[in-house]
Amino acid sequence: MTSLDQTLQLWVEKAKQLPADSLQRRQCLHKVYVLVMKSGRLWREQVPYYGDAVQQMWEYCCHHLDEYDPAVGSVISWFNFRLNKELRRYRDRTKRQMKRTAFPTFTSEGDLLDPVDTLPARPDISPVLDIVEITLHWVKTDPDGILCATRFRKRVDINAQILFLKRFPAETPWKAIAQELGLNPAEAKDLPKFYNRKCLPLLRNFGLSEGYIE
Repeated sequence: MTSLDQTLQLWVEKAKQLPADSLQRRQCLHKVYVLVMKSGRLWREQVPYYGDAVQQMWEYCCHHLDEYDPAVGSVISWFNFRLNKELRRYRDRTKRQMKRTAFPTFTSEGDLLDPVDTLPARPDISPVLDIVEITLHWVKTDPDGILCATRFRKRVDINAQILFLKRFPAETPWKAIAQELGLNPAEAKDLPKFYNRKCLPLLRNFGLSEGYIE
């Protein structure tokens, strides 16, 4: 855990102990906001509704601090997880709005043709989202202890669980992960190899056991 993560965790834990509407709590949350926004580690997407999604994420997290569990991951990982949920919600809303505002046209025979009728049926993404949620729960709880036991160069602070939480849903770049974990150049080069050789097979085995892949 980096010094930034430790600082954020301290401020969040302090805010949890303060009354919801108190000035002291708002001051704590403001410090968290400033540190996170300056860190450059918040998930980014080039979409017009990104700013709205970030605002919704902040509002939700500030009102649901008790949902943050330091045993599961860092404060920023929790923010990124929530931000991706908000972005997904805005994506779905945008698609629905586009569908409602599509203008009808006419065929060469004069029949009314709604462009929406020509669109391919939207795939049901609910099962996919369920798989993501279940997989994240497996990673966070590590019921068999195998993720925490799969360590990079015997470092207890770098294991399969930590790397999975950093790689999805946020897909943090390897360079940023290496800097966050304080790795030297040689270690930074080996970390993705360790992830591919030792961590991803665990994820595949979980998918096989749950019937997600064959």
